[in-house]
Amino acid sequence: MDVERVGPYVPRMIVRLYFAGDRLLRAFTYRFQMVHIGIWLGLLTRGQLYAVGKQHYSFDRMYWTDEYNKQGLWDWERNVVTRDFAGCKRILLAAAGGGREVIALRQRGIEVEAFESDPGLVRFANDLLGREEMVPDIRSAPWDGCPEFDRECDGIIVGWGAYPHIRGRAKRISFLQDLRRKVIKESPILLSFCLRVESSNYFGGIARTGNVLTWMLRREPIEVGDSLVPNYVHFFTMAEVESEMQEAGFELVSFDKIQGPHAVGRAI
Repeated sequence: MDVERVGPYVPRMIVRLYFAGDRLLRAFTYRFQMVHIGIWLGLLTRGQLYAVGKQHYSFDRMYWTDEYNKQGLWDWERNVVTRDFAGCKRILLAAAGGGREVIALRQRGIEVEAFESDPGLVRFANDLLGREEMVPDIRSAPWDGCPEFDRECDGIIVGWGAYPHIRGRAKRISFLQDLRRKVIKESPILLSFCLRVESSNYFGGIARTGNVLTWMLRREPIEVGDSLVPNYVHFFTMAEVESEMQEAGFELVSFDKIQGPHAVGRAI
């Protein structure tokens, strides 16, 4: 066999076969994941999704450490608070987690009314606040609800990543409306979320797959943007964020899809 003639041809063929196999594998994985998530979103009830989220955060020990919760605001959060919350004296903080934002805001001299849905994190956060010589008053609340507070606030921060965990546009708007009733007009609100590209077929495929089951089981339909990562998360477009804020009584002030991503609104 003439190695000079055959040698160059064989590697090119192998490389082409490799890339062809790689493309097939990626296409299969993409579609399998889409179908897998769609099926489970169709099968899991709202309560079961909450249980999945609770289990997920119990495994992620980062939120349960003093080191994480005493690190202060992240750079983009600090910039937003300095720019948009400069005149705020009392902030309503939803989804307080292990207390990171509460500690950072109180160190700035801002009063904070806070609540959290995970009972374990409520206990951890209040214990940490006590050790930091702060009032341990983070309250428990439903996953997508807000407890009653005696005093009005002049700013709202929804803790990092919490808003996308609320399933259903109507539920999210109801949650924001509940927050709106607890603040004065012109109060700023900070929402962080997961971003999706408008033209993505992936989330449409998840919704189409899962809604076969929701129709059969007579369940709440899956929205384009719903996913499991592995807990429930809704991925937003800018138009969705603005629309939900407007329906809840806020106007969009700024939108940043690089740092966060996050949006700032104002109560109207």
